[in-house]
Amino acid sequence: MSKIMIVEDDPTLRDIYTTRFKAEGYDVATASDGEAALSVAVKEKPDLILLDIMMPKISGFDVLDILRDTEETKKTKIVVMSALSQTADIEKGKTLGANAYLVKSQVTLSEVVEKVKAILSEK
Repeated sequence: MSKIMIVEDDPTLRDIYTTRFKAEGYDVATASDGEAALSVAVKEKPDLILLDIMMPKISGFDVLDILRDTEETKKTKIVVMSALSQTADIEKGKTLGANAYLVKSQVTLSEVVEKVKAILSEK
């Protein structure tokens, strides 16, 4: 089964997503800030990263940019999940290379799981 990395600074949200994706049969790695996200991504080599934007240490936009410029992670599928819903933020995420941009307040947990499955099934 695929490995997913959840990058989320809110421990409750991170636990909810981790529990759900494990229940769906995925291997799950986690990180609670941008700095940890970069080291865990290179070490764990996940198939897909769920990436929050507003985080301590390094912002999700910077993490996304660095992951796309890093040999080990440049082809990793990345789904941005953020409270930021402005068109400019969504465009920035896509310009930096996100495979998808989901606004937390506009999606349910089940919709996130379905989106992840759909992106992982793309070749």
